[in-house]
Amino acid sequence: MDFKILLLLLCITFISVQGEAPRCCLSTAPVSRRMLRDVEDFYIQSSNGRCDIDALVLLIRGKKLCAPLWQLKPVERIITIKMAGRFPSPN
Repeated sequence: MDFKILLLLLCITFISVQGEAPRCCLSTAPVSRRMLRDVEDFYIQSSNGRCDIDALVLLIRGKKLCAPLWQLKPVERIITIKMAGRFPSPN
């Protein structure tokens, strides 16, 4: 019984020390123009850090999609248009 408690404490300690593992894109795929209109937010994943590839991470309807970096310009244009109020948000 004591061994189980010790093992449990070691596991909890290990998990709390390790923190959360990075959530990296492992591959990318182009996202359609229609889906780009639903982008809520985005950020760039760099291969210089913990992740292996460069990627454009798009948050669409609460989900994370990994797109190639060449899609950054269209996403920036769409975000700018949304902020100007030229077309409605998907909600």
